[in-house]
Amino acid sequence: MSKKPAISNAKQALNQMKLEIANELGISNSHIDGSNDTSYKNGHIGGNLGGVMSRRLVEMGEEQLLREYNKKNK
Repeated sequence: MSKKPAISNAKQALNQMKLEIANELGISNSHIDGSNDTSYKNGHIGGNLGGVMSRRLVEMGEEQLLREYNKKNK
């Protein structure tokens, strides 16, 4: 599975979303870079952030599908 976004322009939006979620979780930008932290700490922070991002992306996809379904069935 590729880590490359399916839509090339989506990378900037995904990075912005990552920063917003990190801010909500109280993770500072210095921790997002992680270059000075241990791999354990980076994995712990990244795992939490990645999990929340995945849930949000699934929610966004479900909402979009529901909107499209409701448009077709009116």
